[in-house]
Amino acid sequence: MTQEEYEREQQEIEHLINAINALVAENNRLVYEINNALENIGILQRNIVSLHKAVEPRFRTTSQQVAVNSEHTQIVSQAIRELSQQYFTYKTLSTASKNVTQYTEEYYTKFSYYNHLRRITLGYVIGLDANFVSAENMRKAVEKAYLQNTDYWLAYATMALMLWASDEKEAAQRALEKALFMDPQKAALYFMLINLRFSRVQTAQNWFVNYMDRVNPANLGGEWQYLLQAYLAGAFGADEDFQAEVGRQFNRLLAQSEAVTADFSKRFIDRAYAHADAYLHQTKEHFPYLKGVCTDYDLLRETLSEAEKNAALARYYDQLFNEKDDRGIDVYQRIENVLYALINDYDADERRVVETIKLNEYIMEAQGDTAAARRKFDEEFWRPENRTFADLLSDWAFVEDSNITPLTVRHFAVSCMKKWMYRGYEKYAEMYRAKVKPAYNFDVDGCQLTCSEDDYAVGKDRIGQYYQKRRLKTVLADKMVKIYGMIGLAGILLLLIMGVQLVNGSFSPVALTVGILLVLLGVFMFWRQTVSVLEELKERQRLNVQRFQHAIEELGQWRSLFEAADAGHTDLQAALSQFGGIAE
Repeated sequence: MTQEEYEREQQEIEHLINAINALVAENNRLVYEINNALENIGILQRNIVSLHKAVEPRFRTTSQQVAVNSEHTQIVSQAIRELSQQYFTYKTLSTASKNVTQYTEEYYTKFSYYNHLRRITLGYVIGLDANFVSAENMRKAVEKAYLQNTDYWLAYATMALMLWASDEKEAAQRALEKALFMDPQKAALYFMLINLRFSRVQTAQNWFVNYMDRVNPANLGGEWQYLLQAYLAGAFGADEDFQAEVGRQFNRLLAQSEAVTADFSKRFIDRAYAHADAYLHQTKEHFPYLKGVCTDYDLLRETLSEAEKNAALARYYDQLFNEKDDRGIDVYQRIENVLYALINDYDADERRVVETIKLNEYIMEAQGDTAAARRKFDEEFWRPENRTFADLLSDWAFVEDSNITPLTVRHFAVSCMKKWMYRGYEKYAEMYRAKVKPAYNFDVDGCQLTCSEDDYAVGKDRIGQYYQKRRLKTVLADKMVKIYGMIGLAGILLLLIMGVQLVNGSFSPVALTVGILLVLLGVFMFWRQTVSVLEELKERQRLNVQRFQHAIEELGQWRSLFEAADAGHTDLQAALSQFGGIAE
């Protein structure tokens, strides 16, 4: 080796030594930076823990305060709504009270003598006997209204009666014609009832014919109820020819109503349908297992209640048919009752004021609930315009209070309209039958099923499949399984860290032992908790299958009850068929 080659090798060796020293220095610097970073991480960790300890209570306090403020906000919002409701209620009640005062004053200003005149008429008419004893003080009061050219028909009708009783025939005729001019229907009916009251049957029959000639079949008034009362009470006597004539007149009006009304049958069928729909009845049957798992439970109860209305309505019409009208000892007493009702009926203008007063009184009774007040008012007072004989029969047939419509009139109305009533009830039956399904929806612990009462085995298998699919999801959703799994993962992570440190020449037997114990503990407890969760899931499956079985049995019971209730529709038909028709 030459001197030159030796020097070159020495230079390369020195260069390599310098490079190694530089790398060692760089490695030492990196080790220092890593150690410094680890120290900084520890400091940062401690600072984060310290920050968490300092901030977490404040956040908790703030969260609690936000929750409290949210509750306060809801309370204030509710208070504002209540205050607003109270204000509108107060305003409504104040307006109603003002209207009651205003229209009551108007009533006593304009119509107070109407009521006074009615009392005089009742005292005069009901107090008369066959000898017609006239009371001068009564006559003077009626003459006062008569001479003032009042718009009240009763003043002229009563004056005509008083003049006729005192044998002033020409004056009586003028008063009679004036009464017929003011209100031809009520006046003719009034004179007919007066003659019936004193057994002047032939004259009463003439007045009936007079009334029928004047009446507009497309616009009948409420006085038809009084006419029908008198007829049904036998007030027109036992004359078969006249009774047949009355029957023909009623049938004629009914036929006219059917002819001039395009939707006559539909209107009455719909009224019967609405009556059945509004009839208050709720089934007493309860199905606790169905209620717990069947999502169609409300529909089942509703359908059964609707079907049970058949029997309820059949009982109602049986009772109506067998009920006797005890009001009035004899025919004359009943005539007086009819006459009393006619005389006390409000005049058209008077009725408008009275209805306004009553509506506002109902608003006050309902504490400002205008909707409830309007419903009660409509039930008591509402009368549509242009009412035909069929419209009146429709009203009378579905009234359930004999104080509003006499029992005899209700019997008569049902007798006339029973054919359409049954068709309406049949339409209602078709409605609730359409709601019945061959299978109903169930929700058994989240398992959606559609089953009939014969599908228990199918449903049981579906529930078993549902729980089989839920096994893994249920296990992973358990809180303790998650905790034990995290413990096992923490042990595995610690062992991985120990492996890295072992490669770097750093080893901690304590840490290794802790890691192994964490893995063993986590895996063992994870397995035990998984077994426990699966056992609980299996028991829950068993209990829910049992609940489903009971629910299916109750569905079968419901089906039997529904079919029995639906069969009661024939009883309803039989109850309606008891009522006869209009005799001719």
